[in-house]
Amino acid sequence: MKSVQWIFVPIIVVAASLTLLYPNFAERELELAVRKEFKDLPEATRKEALESFADRWKTDYNPKGAWSIEPDPSVFPDQDFYLVKGRFITSAKINQISQENQDLILEPKNRLRPTWVEDFIFGGRPLAIKLGLDLQGGMRVVLKGDFEDYTSKLKDSYVKEIEELTKKKADASLGEKERKEASDKLKEIDGYFELTPSRKLAELEKAKLIIDNRLTNQNLTEPQVRIQKDQDSIEVSLPGVSNSSQILDIIRNTETVEYRLREPGRDPNNPNLRGQYQSLIDAEEGKLLEQEKREETEIVKFQNIVKQKLGKAEQDKFLEAMEKKYNIPEKYKLYVKWNRSANPKAPLLPREFVVLERAIALDGKDMRNARESYDQNRLSYYVSFSLTSQGAEKFFDITSKNVGRQLAIVWGDKVISDPVIRTPIAGGNAQIDGEFGQKEATDLANVISEGALPIPLSVLEMRFIGPTLGIESIEVGLKAVLLGFALVIVFMLIIYRLSGLVADIALLVNVIVLMALLSLMGFTLTLPGFAGIILTVGMAVDANVIIYERIKEELIAGKHVSAAVAQGFENAFWTIMDSNVTTLISGILMIKLGNGPIKGFAITLCWGIITSLFTSLFLSRMIMDILVNKLGVRKLQIGFKKLESKNV
Repeated sequence: MKSVQWIFVPIIVVAASLTLLYPNFAERELELAVRKEFKDLPEATRKEALESFADRWKTDYNPKGAWSIEPDPSVFPDQDFYLVKGRFITSAKINQISQENQDLILEPKNRLRPTWVEDFIFGGRPLAIKLGLDLQGGMRVVLKGDFEDYTSKLKDSYVKEIEELTKKKADASLGEKERKEASDKLKEIDGYFELTPSRKLAELEKAKLIIDNRLTNQNLTEPQVRIQKDQDSIEVSLPGVSNSSQILDIIRNTETVEYRLREPGRDPNNPNLRGQYQSLIDAEEGKLLEQEKREETEIVKFQNIVKQKLGKAEQDKFLEAMEKKYNIPEKYKLYVKWNRSANPKAPLLPREFVVLERAIALDGKDMRNARESYDQNRLSYYVSFSLTSQGAEKFFDITSKNVGRQLAIVWGDKVISDPVIRTPIAGGNAQIDGEFGQKEATDLANVISEGALPIPLSVLEMRFIGPTLGIESIEVGLKAVLLGFALVIVFMLIIYRLSGLVADIALLVNVIVLMALLSLMGFTLTLPGFAGIILTVGMAVDANVIIYERIKEELIAGKHVSAAVAQGFENAFWTIMDSNVTTLISGILMIKLGNGPIKGFAITLCWGIITSLFTSLFLSRMIMDILVNKLGVRKLQIGFKKLESKNV
């Protein structure tokens, strides 16, 4: 092995890892945005709010004085924000400060300034390792899905249809074909009530999508929503949340899906020709784009409102101003179509203004059983759905009278699809073609089914962790890692001397690379995750110990130290690989089958095994080769006996 030629590899790896880790330990700057309307409050109210904020800053938010704030919290800032500087500024602290000072702090505009690494290398993407609730504090709630109630309500929605089909099945005056069709339909409906594990998981996925969307709209920092399949429940983790009852109401409330017709085109024979008001908006936007004034377009301005998290009220205000600007009559209402552009990995953002009829054409509660399906002819996905009997009548009437027009699907205040009505649709079944990928089709199917939460949710468990306890947990975890690291280093130096120093260098690189990988993948670190890192520190030197004992055997057998080192690594290679791969398999199974704390522990363990293999089998060997082949080391202490190189 030509070690000198490969020395640049660990140097590059360590340099890249330290760069990735920089945001985790660097001093951060947080802009705590203030409300402009705070100045309009009565003087006594302002004084009381500022005094309360100043007291809490000293006692609750910054008791150890580790952070600085400008200006003093008892003074209203001249700028639009207080500037907080310090290390380990967690999302829980940001949420806590914002929610406990709502008259003063404007939560949606709080901003954690990116470090130079995040800004210049990753375009502002945050790289700091996220901390779980047990490390930063907050609220954890587990919501149990009530599938018995779900089945009962599902049966209620089919009562009328089942009754009609049962009569048809028993009606002797009908033909055999009609009665068979009624019988087959009854069997199909009975299948809807069978809740298999996969069916339950699908309903939980739909509920998770709704909950995730609602929490995002609340401008909470780093909410986490996970499904617990073994309990048929959904776990929601909210760092630093104090208004728990309000958040629970939001989670369990229902955001409906509505169906509205787009403004009719000016030429009935040409459905591609947009309506009067839609054309005015498109023309104005197009003119600015032709003049290369993209930042002045209305859609970019609206996107900035969304990105700055100014809230729904500000979005509605902007749309109302546009309606006045273009003289859109009361019959119509302006909406925004959201999508991910041509890139499926792009963020979901407003991309186009659409003018819809104010009257609701079809309510989301009339639709059910939306699912994605694959079209083998077009090699793409489409979304099929069915309707209630009442919904089927409405849908046939709408599609009969509006062939060639677009029927927009509105989720909350977002237009997520606007397919063209090509023919009248009868029978209570329909589909939406859009050349979808699988993910887009699945998402759209979930949205169509979102007239209400698909399953009733009840609180199974609720737990609060104070931010102070979280900070103490971080400190204890760091001390445990550092102490374990120090003890292993000392042990290796005492037993193996120079060889032990090589193992310690490999161990240090191992921890640096492991933490950098976790930072890069946006890992959420919990106490079990800390345990996995500590275990990695202990296990990381195992491979080196095995290698050194093999080298010791070769030296005792009389081999030259250079040959002994080479043979020791080669003989130990498969032993190390076998033992680590078996542990890795166990870890992967824990990731796949476990959840929450188990998964966090398994992820750190698995990545720790991978980085340990790199440092022990590659880095350690490279350093040992340089020592014995380039620097002329001829004596190695393995155990308490110094072994000298033999002339072979």
